[in-house]
Amino acid sequence: MRNLVKGDYSFIKNSLFECLQAKEPGLVLLSGGNDPERSSLMNDVANELNTEVLNLNFVLSKEMKTLSINERPLRASRFLSELVNSRQSLLLDHIEILFEPQLKLLPIQILRRASRTTQIVANWPGSIENEFAIYAQRIHPEFMEVRLDSEIIFKIE
Repeated sequence: MRNLVKGDYSFIKNSLFECLQAKEPGLVLLSGGNDPERSSLMNDVANELNTEVLNLNFVLSKEMKTLSINERPLRASRFLSELVNSRQSLLLDHIEILFEPQLKLLPIQILRRASRTTQIVANWPGSIENEFAIYAQRIHPEFMEVRLDSEIIFKIE
């Protein structure tokens, strides 16, 4: 994989910090380690940059709680676009809501589209193997496997 940066917590934290300082639009996926470790790393980087990490599960579910099930997919996509429009960079943690089957979203495609104009870092809740981002087990209704393209992957080892 050509856009892969691997290392320990400290190395990935410093590398991600440098990447975010460049403020170039694009999608960055944080993988490896365990979920609390990735969340902690994102918070450390956000503190150094004097910004925040958004818990997407929380903010998006709060936004959609009064909507009908039919309105939610469109609102979810628009909401992410609105978040992007107000920032140069966006750090997203707890993105599992994007995989909810009733939302009928394509999470990587939504993140890619949003990252055309803004730098987005997402804590990837699945695994990254070879050139594929994978979420859930094949038998699970939320299973997703998508080929990575120009995304930058930071992997904690």
